[in-house]
Amino acid sequence: MKSLYALAQKRLFWYFGIAYFVLMEGIALFYQYALQYYPCALCVQVRAWVVGAIITATLGSLRVRDFWWRWMFLTLTIAFLAGGLYTSWYAWGVEKGTIFASCTMGAGFPEFMPLDQWIPLLFGADGICGQSPAMPLGVSMVEGLLITIGAPLLVLTLQWLLHAKALIAGDTH
Repeated sequence: MKSLYALAQKRLFWYFGIAYFVLMEGIALFYQYALQYYPCALCVQVRAWVVGAIITATLGSLRVRDFWWRWMFLTLTIAFLAGGLYTSWYAWGVEKGTIFASCTMGAGFPEFMPLDQWIPLLFGADGICGQSPAMPLGVSMVEGLLITIGAPLLVLTLQWLLHAKALIAGDTH
């Protein structure tokens, strides 16, 4: 467990996370602009959560040696991924018909942060909810999101728990 705990103290751990999240965004943009599957409001909200994870992981990579900063950026990255997982779960329910809801017109961002107006290339929502494209291995994009967000969320949560254990033990070097 000590070697796993020490992993978060390496920039490479954070860089791998950043690259992973950027790849997720790149795949979404490829589907949007090359294959012309336009994202719905829920999809662009997931994009926003992932961009938040990219930002906090980038900041975390700058402060890997300091326990408190590292723990804070782990916590924030987990929070962003949890938001993305929740939104993906909701979108999956809409897609499968277990949640009877519809998306609003527009991206649904709050007035104080209209990401769809600030960066429409990334956050413009022109698609219909409940119709995500098929991806390799026979899963829909929303099902893929549940996996691709859930897996790093588990890894980061384990890291967070190891950091909490170190905090309780008084080992915050």
